[in-house]
Amino acid sequence: MTAARSASCVEAAQRQALRAATGATRLRCVLGAAVAACILGAASAHAVPLDQRIPGLFGGLLKVSTQPEIVEPEQLRFADQFRSLSADLAAARSQSPIPSASGAFRFAWDEGLDTFVRGEQSLGPSLAERAQTLGRHIATLSVAYTHIGFDTFEGSSLNRLSFSQSALSDDLKGRLSTAECAKFCGDVLHTRLNLGLSFDALFFTAAYGITDSVDVSMALSVNQAHMQGTAVTTIENPDGQPGSVFPQKPGGGLVGPGGRLCASGSNQCATDGFDANAFGTGDLFLRGKWHFYDTTYADLAVAGVLTLPTGNADDFLGFHDPTFTPWLIASKSFGRFSPHLNLGYAFRSGQDVSQAQWITGVDVRTTAWLTLAADFLGYHDDKRDGINDDVLQSAVGFKLNPFGQWVIAGNFQFPLNRDGLRANVIYTGQIEYTFE
Repeated sequence: MTAARSASCVEAAQRQALRAATGATRLRCVLGAAVAACILGAASAHAVPLDQRIPGLFGGLLKVSTQPEIVEPEQLRFADQFRSLSADLAAARSQSPIPSASGAFRFAWDEGLDTFVRGEQSLGPSLAERAQTLGRHIATLSVAYTHIGFDTFEGSSLNRLSFSQSALSDDLKGRLSTAECAKFCGDVLHTRLNLGLSFDALFFTAAYGITDSVDVSMALSVNQAHMQGTAVTTIENPDGQPGSVFPQKPGGGLVGPGGRLCASGSNQCATDGFDANAFGTGDLFLRGKWHFYDTTYADLAVAGVLTLPTGNADDFLGFHDPTFTPWLIASKSFGRFSPHLNLGYAFRSGQDVSQAQWITGVDVRTTAWLTLAADFLGYHDDKRDGINDDVLQSAVGFKLNPFGQWVIAGNFQFPLNRDGLRANVIYTGQIEYTFE
């Protein structure tokens, strides 16, 4: 009897435990589903890449009406100018080249002293390469930070962009009567866009001298792009007469997906906007350089840079396709002055746009621990839309050797013209250490 009662108690306990386990399992499933929904929701919230944010304003269209029975979706053509923004921004980012991997010091083996001896030279340019290599078995590690806050687009301020187009399509105009056309055909959609765009990159670079005339380097960046915009579109009639309107949805709702009426409540004014960020690794840069010849007036080297698209191009974090850039490098030290010239061509896909590139300037060894530098940078491409055709920049910078093999560098770039997507100033800071 006691044994039976014990068995019964055990079975009851097992059933209770099973019910508890089942309940816990259900609870875990519910919680798991909730977490998954949150994760998917967060992913979908970031599902729109940055290069689609401007084309996606108002859902890409506004519904325009001349009378209740005639309503037509009108595509906002101003967004077409930004459909290649990913390539434009990638080209603009190349205006701030990866920090020079030439190294601040060069060590050569002195057989008399039976050791490496540091050469007497400037600490080198910040943006350009010099022909001299690091030296056999010499290595450098550096970290550099660059900030670009874009200010103008083809000469126009980003916070005051303006676009106009006909409010009605040719098809809709053809369906209007003569009287209606006289009233509505001249209407214009006028869009004012306040756009903010900034880019931050943290470069990690390592370089190594394989021989006295050959060195290699690798750089990887971690990037953040921030983009925000507000668009206000109005229908304007050149004659000052009442124009066509943005029809409200039943119940007084929205005008176009995502858009809304302006605060004034006018159905001849609509607004939309966004504020978005993207963060992640950028592209991987692999570089090799060969110092092949010296003359009285110039030391010569060639280099090749292979860019692998490890960054998300749709979020402005990198290029779409691989890039190969061969460089011809000339430099020479004349006492304290070391002029340099770099000529290169970036072979990219049509989507990313190929560019001719050049950097020329001089670095001056003011003291053993301080070098000042000045550069001019130029970029040219033949992209069909005429953006970034000829970009000219100036740059000033310094390199400081506070102690040992440590070097601290800073550089500031300023525009010399306004082609393309441009910043009023580009800031770069770098810390480098050289291993003997």
